[in-house]
Amino acid sequence: MVRAVLVEDDKLMARTIQHYCREAFGKSLVSLKTFDELTPALYSIRENPIDLLLLDINLKGQSGYEILKLPEKDSFYTIVISSDKQNAVSAFDFGVLDFVAKPFTRERFIAAIDRMKSASASKADSMRKNSISLKKDGMIEVIRFQDILYLEASGNFTEIHLKSGRKELIRKTMESVLSELNSDFFRSHRSFIINLSEVKKILHGKGNHFKVLLGDSAEVALSRSNYNTLKDMLG
Repeated sequence: MVRAVLVEDDKLMARTIQHYCREAFGKSLVSLKTFDELTPALYSIRENPIDLLLLDINLKGQSGYEILKLPEKDSFYTIVISSDKQNAVSAFDFGVLDFVAKPFTRERFIAAIDRMKSASASKADSMRKNSISLKKDGMIEVIRFQDILYLEASGNFTEIHLKSGRKELIRKTMESVLSELNSDFFRSHRSFIINLSEVKKILHGKGNHFKVLLGDSAEVALSRSNYNTLKDMLG
């Protein structure tokens, strides 16, 4: 699903872009808000998440680059559409995905949208490989691997302990979750999986019992059978 914003002060050009956009995205385009002035566009982008910004640079004497100074700019893709070709270098300095020079053909515009689709698919694939999803309040929440401190078995469920101190319960067994994790994780005990980047030291207890200190103060069980393996991994 794509939420787009178009900032263009030429009404005829705006209608052309709208038409090409609907053609390129089809039913996946859930919204396309259009603005012919900078201020309302800035307000809308601050208040409402978007996936794509289609931006003209010259807006009734104002610069469209003001939008690209927003802290939110990294959360969406930007395609600049401008007749000022000299602005192309400046546009890419702001991290835009593409610069479409006016006048442009349908094919050139579609190529820019295809580039956005490809970048979005690559980003989604990377997120899938480096995160785990869980259902919460009827929605899907994505938890990045880098935010996980450790995981703990809870029957047929797994409890995810985050670095922030928050806990989330996922409806999957430890074996199932382990198969989704990358090499940054290690099963220290039958009931625990730890994030190796968060290991501070191995704690030696009485009776040949071991624990792992994670983060600031979390202590997690380490089985005797996995002690040497973890010690070797940590160097």
